Amino acid sequence: MMSNLSERHAAMHADIDLALLTDPRTVGWVCVDLEGINPRIITHTEDRETFIAYTERLRAILRALYGEFRADPSVSMRGMKFQINTAAFLDEQRSAARPALQARLAEAGCSDDEIEQLIGPSAVDETISEYAARVIGDDPVPAARIPRPRKRQPPPRPAIAESDGDD
Repeated sequence: MMSNLSERHAAMHADIDLALLTDPRTVGWVCVDLEGINPRIITHTEDRETFIAYTERLRAILRALYGEFRADPSVSMRGMKFQINTAAFLDEQRSAARPALQARLAEAGCSDDEIEQLIGPSAVDETISEYAARVIGDDPVPAARIPRPRKRQPPPRPAIAESDGDD
């Protein structure tokens, strides 16, 4: 029983890694805590829309893979706390994780459309606002207006003292 439980935990940890690897945004450290009654996901980002989109995506992938696994009293969540630094992922790791997560989702019974919705595009061409809107499903947030830099003024010239000619 213990070996089966640790194998399940290892599989869940691998799936969380895959889900985070395939996300087009890096948010620094991510803490995933499945030990309590409600799963908690903490990210190192100040942008609320990005945080919501990021956590909703991860929760949707976990639901697709495991269903409502929290309802099963035989599954112990003890030891299911993970901290992962998403900034340390390499592009090669990210691109290799996409097919692996696609295979896991297909194995769990997801359709191709569901898989595409969960994994999303591979390019990181979309803005954070577009990403949040796609994952949350809200209207896109208008792009931030970046002000133009002000023209630099030349430094003030020092005042020239006039001499009275008695030198």
